[in-house]
Amino acid sequence: MTRNSQNLKKRRETKVQDKQDFYKLVAMNQDKLSESSFAQTQQSGPEYMRMHNYKNIQYTADLGIGQPGNTFKVVLDTGSANLWIDSNRCQEEGCMRHKQYNHEDSHSFLPLNQELNVEFGSGDLKGVVNADTVYFGEVTLPRQNLAEITSENGAIFRDLDFDGILGLAYPKMAPKNFNPVFDNLMDQRVLERNQFSFYFAKDANDIAHSEFTLGGYNPAHVDGDIHYHDVIDKYYWMIKADNILVDNKDIGLCHGSCRLIVDTGTSIMSGPFDDLGTLLRTLNVKSHCHEINTLPTITFKIDDVDYTLEPEEYVKPTNFDAAQLTEVNEGDDLQALIEVNNWDCIAAFMPLDIQQPQGPAWILGDVFLRKYYSIYDRDNDQVGFAKAKK
Repeated sequence: MTRNSQNLKKRRETKVQDKQDFYKLVAMNQDKLSESSFAQTQQSGPEYMRMHNYKNIQYTADLGIGQPGNTFKVVLDTGSANLWIDSNRCQEEGCMRHKQYNHEDSHSFLPLNQELNVEFGSGDLKGVVNADTVYFGEVTLPRQNLAEITSENGAIFRDLDFDGILGLAYPKMAPKNFNPVFDNLMDQRVLERNQFSFYFAKDANDIAHSEFTLGGYNPAHVDGDIHYHDVIDKYYWMIKADNILVDNKDIGLCHGSCRLIVDTGTSIMSGPFDDLGTLLRTLNVKSHCHEINTLPTITFKIDDVDYTLEPEEYVKPTNFDAAQLTEVNEGDDLQALIEVNNWDCIAAFMPLDIQQPQGPAWILGDVFLRKYYSIYDRDNDQVGFAKAKK
Protein backbone atom coordinates (compact mmCIF):
# COMPACT_ATOMS: atom_id res chain seq x y z
CA MET A 1 0.00 0.00 0.00
CA THR A 2 1.35 3.43 -0.92
CA ARG A 3 1.73 6.26 1.60
CA ASN A 4 -1.06 8.17 -0.18
CA SER A 5 -3.35 5.14 0.11
CA GLN A 6 -2.54 4.82 3.80
CA ASN A 7 -3.32 8.51 4.35
CA LEU A 8 -6.56 8.17 2.38
CA LYS A 9 -7.71 5.24 4.50
CA LYS A 10 -6.73 7.04 7.68
CA ARG A 11 -8.91 10.01 6.75
CA ARG A 12 -11.85 7.70 6.21
CA GLU A 13 -11.76 6.22 9.69
CA THR A 14 -14.57 7.35 11.94
CA LYS A 15 -13.75 7.80 15.59
CA VAL A 16 -15.84 8.32 18.69
CA GLN A 17 -14.06 10.21 21.46
CA ASP A 18 -15.04 8.90 24.88
CA LYS A 19 -13.00 10.47 27.67
CA GLN A 20 -15.49 11.81 30.24
CA ASP A 21 -15.93 10.43 33.74
CA PHE A 22 -19.19 11.34 35.47
CA TYR A 23 -18.78 9.23 38.62
CA LYS A 24 -17.86 12.09 40.95
CA LEU A 25 -20.48 14.41 39.48
CA VAL A 26 -23.26 11.87 39.93
CA ALA A 27 -22.12 11.24 43.53
CA MET A 28 -22.09 14.98 44.26
CA ASN A 29 -25.65 15.34 42.99
CA GLN A 30 -26.99 12.11 44.44
CA ASP A 31 -29.44 13.91 46.72
CA LYS A 32 -31.14 15.53 43.74
CA LEU A 33 -31.06 12.41 41.59
CA SER A 34 -32.78 10.25 44.22
CA GLU A 35 -35.75 12.50 44.96
CA SER A 36 -39.07 10.65 44.81
CA SER A 37 -40.35 13.11 42.22
CA PHE A 38 -37.89 11.59 39.76
CA ALA A 39 -39.39 8.10 39.93
CA GLN A 40 -41.84 6.75 37.37
CA THR A 41 -42.85 3.12 37.81
CA GLN A 42 -46.10 2.64 35.87
CA GLN A 43 -45.48 0.37 32.91
CA SER A 44 -47.03 1.06 29.54
CA GLY A 45 -47.62 -0.91 26.35
CA PRO A 46 -46.33 0.04 22.91
CA GLU A 47 -46.66 3.69 21.95
CA TYR A 48 -46.85 4.66 18.29
CA MET A 49 -45.16 7.97 17.54
CA ARG A 50 -45.35 9.80 14.24
CA MET A 51 -42.07 10.68 12.59
CA HIS A 52 -41.38 13.53 10.15
CA ASN A 53 -39.91 12.45 6.80
CA TYR A 54 -37.57 15.04 5.29
CA LYS A 55 -37.10 14.04 1.62
CA ASN A 56 -36.14 10.48 2.57
CA ILE A 57 -32.86 11.84 3.98
CA GLN A 58 -33.83 11.89 7.64
CA TYR A 59 -36.69 10.93 9.90
CA THR A 60 -37.30 12.86 13.11
CA ALA A 61 -39.58 12.65 16.14
CA ASP A 62 -40.66 15.26 18.67
CA LEU A 63 -38.93 15.35 22.04
CA GLY A 64 -39.96 17.62 24.91
CA ILE A 65 -37.28 19.07 27.18
CA GLY A 66 -37.92 20.98 30.41
CA GLN A 67 -41.67 20.88 29.85
CA PRO A 68 -43.89 18.77 27.57
CA GLY A 69 -44.75 21.55 25.13
CA ASN A 70 -41.14 22.63 24.58
CA THR A 71 -40.53 20.20 21.71
CA PHE A 72 -37.54 19.67 19.44
CA LYS A 73 -37.18 17.63 16.26
CA VAL A 74 -34.60 14.92 16.94
CA VAL A 75 -33.12 12.23 14.71
CA LEU A 76 -33.66 8.86 16.39
CA ASP A 77 -30.25 7.38 15.72
CA THR A 78 -29.36 3.76 16.41
CA GLY A 79 -25.79 4.58 15.34
CA SER A 80 -24.98 6.82 18.33
CA ALA A 81 -25.72 6.83 22.06
CA ASN A 82 -25.84 10.44 23.29
CA LEU A 83 -28.67 12.95 23.39
CA TRP A 84 -27.53 16.14 21.62
CA ILE A 85 -29.70 19.24 21.46
CA ASP A 86 -29.11 22.55 19.75
CA SER A 87 -28.46 25.17 22.42
CA ASN A 88 -28.48 28.94 22.70
CA ARG A 89 -24.88 28.50 23.86
CA CYS A 90 -24.02 28.00 20.18
CA GLN A 91 -23.99 31.20 18.13
CA GLU A 92 -22.78 29.65 14.88
CA GLU A 93 -24.91 30.01 11.76
CA GLY A 94 -25.80 26.32 11.64
CA CYS A 95 -27.03 26.34 15.23
CA MET A 96 -29.08 29.49 14.87
CA ARG A 97 -31.07 28.03 11.96
CA HIS A 98 -32.70 25.58 14.35
CA LYS A 99 -34.75 25.76 17.52
CA GLN A 100 -32.37 26.24 20.46
CA TYR A 101 -32.66 24.89 23.97
CA ASN A 102 -32.25 27.42 26.79
CA HIS A 103 -31.73 25.70 30.13
CA GLU A 104 -32.53 28.94 31.99
CA ASP A 105 -36.18 28.43 30.98
CA SER A 106 -36.35 25.05 32.73
CA HIS A 107 -37.10 24.52 36.44
CA SER A 108 -35.84 20.92 36.24
CA PHE A 109 -32.38 21.73 34.85
CA LEU A 110 -29.49 20.07 36.70
CA PRO A 111 -25.95 21.37 35.94
CA LEU A 112 -23.16 18.87 35.39
CA ASN A 113 -20.98 21.09 33.17
CA GLN A 114 -18.93 18.37 31.50
CA GLU A 115 -17.49 18.96 28.03
CA LEU A 116 -18.14 16.38 25.32
CA ASN A 117 -16.67 16.16 21.80
CA VAL A 118 -17.84 13.53 19.30
CA GLU A 119 -16.98 12.83 15.66
CA PHE A 120 -19.64 11.46 13.33
CA GLY A 121 -19.07 10.22 9.80
CA SER A 122 -20.59 13.47 8.52
CA GLY A 123 -19.27 16.09 10.96
CA ASP A 124 -18.47 16.69 14.60
CA LEU A 125 -20.16 18.21 17.62
CA LYS A 126 -18.92 19.91 20.76
CA GLY A 127 -21.10 20.46 23.78
CA VAL A 128 -21.62 20.61 27.52
CA VAL A 129 -23.38 17.74 29.29
CA ASN A 130 -26.06 18.63 31.83
CA ALA A 131 -29.38 17.05 32.82
CA ASP A 132 -33.04 17.96 32.49
CA THR A 133 -36.47 16.33 32.35
CA VAL A 134 -37.22 14.82 28.95
CA TYR A 135 -40.69 13.99 27.60
CA PHE A 136 -40.49 11.12 25.11
CA GLY A 137 -43.97 10.32 23.87
CA GLU A 138 -46.08 9.69 26.98
CA VAL A 139 -43.04 8.86 29.12
CA THR A 140 -41.40 11.38 31.44
CA LEU A 141 -37.67 10.96 32.08
CA PRO A 142 -36.28 13.15 34.87
CA ARG A 143 -32.52 13.81 35.22
CA GLN A 144 -31.80 12.73 31.65
CA ASN A 145 -28.23 13.51 30.57
CA LEU A 146 -28.15 15.71 27.49
CA ALA A 147 -25.39 17.50 25.63
CA GLU A 148 -26.09 21.15 24.84
CA ILE A 149 -24.42 21.82 21.51
CA THR A 150 -21.91 24.67 21.72
CA SER A 151 -20.24 24.16 18.32
CA GLU A 152 -20.98 22.09 15.24
CA ASN A 153 -19.04 21.29 12.09
CA GLY A 154 -20.59 19.68 9.03
CA ALA A 155 -23.20 20.49 6.41
CA ILE A 156 -25.58 17.87 7.79
CA PHE A 157 -25.98 19.85 11.00
CA ARG A 158 -26.23 23.20 9.22
CA ASP A 159 -28.63 22.45 6.39
CA LEU A 160 -31.03 19.70 7.40
CA ASP A 161 -34.29 19.94 9.31
CA PHE A 162 -33.57 18.75 12.85
CA ASP A 163 -32.71 20.26 16.23
CA GLY A 164 -30.89 17.37 17.84
CA ILE A 165 -29.90 13.71 17.86
CA LEU A 166 -31.28 11.09 20.22
CA GLY A 167 -28.86 8.17 20.27
CA LEU A 168 -30.32 4.68 20.67
CA ALA A 169 -27.14 2.58 20.53
CA TYR A 170 -25.77 0.63 23.48
CA PRO A 171 -24.50 2.50 26.58
CA LYS A 172 -20.99 1.15 25.90
CA MET A 173 -20.76 3.82 23.20
CA ALA A 174 -21.70 6.66 25.56
CA PRO A 175 -19.17 8.36 27.85
CA LYS A 176 -18.82 6.74 31.25
CA ASN A 177 -21.92 7.22 33.41
CA PHE A 178 -23.69 9.15 30.63
CA ASN A 179 -27.01 7.30 30.64
CA PRO A 180 -28.61 7.10 27.17
CA VAL A 181 -32.32 7.83 26.90
CA PHE A 182 -33.42 4.25 26.28
CA ASP A 183 -31.29 2.95 29.14
CA ASN A 184 -32.93 5.51 31.40
CA LEU A 185 -36.28 4.08 30.28
CA MET A 186 -35.06 0.57 31.08
CA ASP A 187 -33.78 1.63 34.51
CA GLN A 188 -37.16 3.11 35.40
CA ARG A 189 -39.01 0.02 34.14
CA VAL A 190 -41.67 2.01 32.34
CA LEU A 191 -41.96 -0.33 29.33
CA GLU A 192 -43.51 -3.78 29.22
CA ARG A 193 -40.94 -4.69 26.56
CA ASN A 194 -37.55 -3.06 26.23
CA GLN A 195 -37.91 -2.77 22.49
CA PHE A 196 -38.37 -0.08 19.87
CA SER A 197 -38.97 -0.24 16.15
CA PHE A 198 -39.14 1.82 12.97
CA TYR A 199 -41.32 2.12 9.91
CA PHE A 200 -39.90 4.51 7.29
CA ALA A 201 -42.21 5.69 4.50
CA LYS A 202 -40.81 4.96 1.04
CA ASP A 203 -42.26 8.00 -0.75
CA ALA A 204 -40.15 11.13 -0.21
CA ASN A 205 -43.36 13.17 -0.37
CA ASP A 206 -45.05 11.09 2.33
CA ILE A 207 -44.50 13.22 5.41
CA ALA A 208 -47.23 11.69 7.58
CA HIS A 209 -46.87 7.91 7.83
CA SER A 210 -43.38 7.15 9.14
CA GLU A 211 -43.56 5.76 12.66
CA PHE A 212 -41.46 5.00 15.72
CA THR A 213 -42.84 2.45 18.18
CA LEU A 214 -41.65 2.66 21.77
CA GLY A 215 -41.99 -0.49 23.87
CA GLY A 216 -42.55 -3.04 21.10
CA TYR A 217 -43.51 -3.03 17.43
CA ASN A 218 -46.57 -2.35 15.29
CA PRO A 219 -47.88 -5.51 13.57
CA ALA A 220 -49.78 -3.30 11.11
CA HIS A 221 -46.46 -2.45 9.43
CA VAL A 222 -45.19 -6.04 9.25
CA ASP A 223 -45.68 -8.06 6.06
CA GLY A 224 -44.94 -11.74 6.74
CA ASP A 225 -42.52 -13.28 9.21
CA ILE A 226 -40.14 -11.43 11.52
CA HIS A 227 -36.61 -12.84 11.63
CA TYR A 228 -34.42 -12.00 14.62
CA HIS A 229 -30.62 -11.84 14.56
CA ASP A 230 -28.27 -11.73 17.55
CA VAL A 231 -26.27 -8.59 18.30
CA ILE A 232 -22.58 -9.56 18.16
CA ASP A 233 -21.07 -6.42 19.70
CA LYS A 234 -23.08 -4.41 22.23
CA TYR A 235 -21.75 -1.06 21.03
CA TYR A 236 -23.57 -0.51 17.76
CA TRP A 237 -26.62 -2.55 16.83
CA MET A 238 -24.23 -4.89 15.03
CA ILE A 239 -25.18 -8.24 13.51
CA LYS A 240 -23.33 -10.73 11.32
CA ALA A 241 -23.98 -11.44 7.64
CA ASP A 242 -23.08 -14.77 6.10
CA ASN A 243 -22.43 -13.06 2.78
CA ILE A 244 -23.31 -10.15 0.48
CA LEU A 245 -24.30 -11.37 -2.99
CA VAL A 246 -24.74 -9.61 -6.32
CA ASP A 247 -27.38 -11.38 -8.42
CA ASN A 248 -26.90 -14.28 -6.00
CA LYS A 249 -23.19 -14.48 -6.83
CA ASP A 250 -20.32 -14.23 -4.35
CA ILE A 251 -17.94 -11.49 -5.56
CA GLY A 252 -15.76 -11.53 -2.46
CA LEU A 253 -17.38 -8.80 -0.38
CA CYS A 254 -17.45 -10.91 2.80
CA HIS A 255 -14.33 -12.74 3.88
CA GLY A 256 -15.98 -15.59 5.76
CA SER A 257 -18.58 -13.22 7.20
CA CYS A 258 -19.38 -9.50 7.35
CA ARG A 259 -20.28 -7.19 10.20
CA LEU A 260 -23.42 -5.13 9.62
CA ILE A 261 -24.36 -2.04 11.62
CA VAL A 262 -28.08 -1.24 11.58
CA ASP A 263 -28.15 2.54 11.64
CA THR A 264 -31.32 4.61 11.42
CA GLY A 265 -29.25 7.81 11.47
CA THR A 266 -27.55 7.09 8.13
CA SER A 267 -29.65 7.95 5.09
CA ILE A 268 -27.78 5.75 2.62
CA MET A 269 -25.53 2.68 2.94
CA SER A 270 -21.82 2.35 3.49
CA GLY A 271 -19.11 -0.26 3.19
CA PRO A 272 -15.36 -0.64 3.66
CA PHE A 273 -13.56 1.40 1.03
CA ASP A 274 -11.92 -1.42 -0.91
CA ASP A 275 -14.92 -3.77 -0.76
CA LEU A 276 -17.35 -1.05 -1.77
CA GLY A 277 -15.11 -0.22 -4.74
CA THR A 278 -15.44 -3.87 -5.80
CA LEU A 279 -19.22 -3.68 -5.49
CA LEU A 280 -19.60 -0.42 -7.40
CA ARG A 281 -17.32 -1.54 -10.23
CA THR A 282 -19.32 -4.75 -10.51
CA LEU A 283 -22.62 -2.87 -10.59
CA ASN A 284 -21.35 -0.35 -13.18
CA VAL A 285 -24.33 1.87 -12.42
CA LYS A 286 -23.23 4.70 -14.71
CA SER A 287 -23.77 2.55 -17.80
CA HIS A 288 -27.32 1.63 -16.81
CA CYS A 289 -28.92 4.90 -15.75
CA HIS A 290 -31.54 4.67 -18.51
CA GLU A 291 -32.22 1.01 -17.88
CA ILE A 292 -31.95 0.65 -14.12
CA ASN A 293 -34.07 -2.51 -14.09
CA THR A 294 -31.25 -4.37 -15.87
CA LEU A 295 -28.90 -3.91 -12.90
CA PRO A 296 -28.35 -6.81 -10.50
CA THR A 297 -29.93 -7.29 -7.10
CA ILE A 298 -27.90 -6.97 -3.90
CA THR A 299 -28.64 -9.57 -1.21
CA PHE A 300 -27.56 -9.49 2.41
CA LYS A 301 -27.67 -13.10 3.63
CA ILE A 302 -28.09 -13.10 7.43
CA ASP A 303 -28.54 -16.37 9.34
CA ASP A 304 -29.63 -18.00 6.05
CA VAL A 305 -32.32 -15.34 5.50
CA ASP A 306 -32.05 -13.32 2.29
CA TYR A 307 -32.67 -9.56 2.42
CA THR A 308 -32.63 -8.34 -1.16
CA LEU A 309 -32.52 -4.83 -2.56
CA GLU A 310 -33.76 -4.32 -6.12
CA PRO A 311 -31.89 -1.82 -8.33
CA GLU A 312 -34.67 0.77 -8.13
CA GLU A 313 -34.22 0.67 -4.34
CA TYR A 314 -30.46 1.29 -4.23
CA VAL A 315 -30.04 3.49 -7.36
CA LYS A 316 -31.26 7.08 -7.47
CA PRO A 317 -31.23 9.58 -10.34
CA THR A 318 -28.96 12.57 -9.89
CA ASN A 319 -31.87 15.02 -9.76
CA PHE A 320 -33.11 13.18 -6.68
CA ASP A 321 -29.96 12.54 -4.69
CA ALA A 322 -27.01 14.60 -5.89
CA ALA A 323 -27.50 17.73 -3.79
CA GLN A 324 -28.86 15.73 -0.88
CA LEU A 325 -25.93 13.33 -0.81
CA THR A 326 -23.59 16.30 -0.97
CA GLU A 327 -25.25 17.74 2.14
CA VAL A 328 -24.96 14.48 4.02
CA ASN A 329 -21.57 13.29 2.80
CA GLU A 330 -19.24 16.16 2.00
CA GLY A 331 -15.59 15.38 1.40
CA ASP A 332 -13.25 12.89 -0.21
CA ASP A 333 -15.49 9.89 0.47
CA LEU A 334 -18.29 11.30 -1.67
CA GLN A 335 -15.81 12.31 -4.37
CA ALA A 336 -14.56 8.74 -4.58
CA LEU A 337 -18.14 7.55 -4.93
CA ILE A 338 -18.84 10.04 -7.70
CA GLU A 339 -15.70 9.02 -9.60
CA VAL A 340 -16.83 5.41 -9.62
CA ASN A 341 -20.46 6.04 -10.54
CA ASN A 342 -20.53 9.32 -12.48
CA TRP A 343 -23.41 11.78 -11.98
CA ASP A 344 -26.12 10.50 -14.35
CA CYS A 345 -27.42 8.38 -11.52
CA ILE A 346 -25.89 7.18 -8.31
CA ALA A 347 -25.82 4.09 -6.15
CA ALA A 348 -26.82 5.03 -2.60
CA PHE A 349 -23.58 3.85 -1.01
CA MET A 350 -20.71 5.69 0.62
CA PRO A 351 -17.22 4.34 1.37
CA LEU A 352 -16.47 4.37 5.09
CA ASP A 353 -13.74 2.50 6.94
CA ILE A 354 -14.78 1.97 10.55
CA GLN A 355 -11.78 1.30 12.71
CA GLN A 356 -11.29 -1.76 14.88
CA PRO A 357 -12.53 -3.25 17.12
CA GLN A 358 -15.98 -2.43 15.67
CA GLY A 359 -14.80 -2.40 12.07
CA PRO A 360 -14.51 -3.24 9.32
CA ALA A 361 -18.27 -3.15 8.87
CA TRP A 362 -21.04 -2.31 6.44
CA ILE A 363 -23.83 0.09 7.46
CA LEU A 364 -27.45 -0.72 6.70
CA GLY A 365 -28.97 2.75 6.54
CA ASP A 366 -32.39 4.06 5.60
CA VAL A 367 -32.16 2.74 2.02
CA PHE A 368 -32.35 -0.76 3.51
CA LEU A 369 -34.66 0.15 6.39
CA ARG A 370 -37.36 1.60 4.15
CA LYS A 371 -37.87 -1.86 2.70
CA TYR A 372 -37.46 -3.79 5.93
CA TYR A 373 -39.29 -2.96 9.15
CA SER A 374 -36.73 -3.06 11.97
CA ILE A 375 -37.13 -4.04 15.63
CA TYR A 376 -34.45 -3.41 18.28
CA ASP A 377 -34.77 -5.73 21.26
CA ARG A 378 -32.69 -4.93 24.35
CA ASP A 379 -34.32 -7.73 26.39
CA ASN A 380 -32.79 -10.34 24.09
CA ASP A 381 -30.09 -8.26 22.34
CA GLN A 382 -31.45 -8.93 18.88
CA VAL A 383 -32.44 -7.04 15.75
CA GLY A 384 -35.58 -8.16 13.93
CA PHE A 385 -36.40 -7.57 10.29
CA ALA A 386 -39.62 -8.09 8.32
CA LYS A 387 -40.77 -6.76 4.99
CA ALA A 388 -42.36 -3.37 5.69
CA LYS A 389 -46.01 -2.66 4.98
CA LYS A 390 -47.59 0.80 4.89
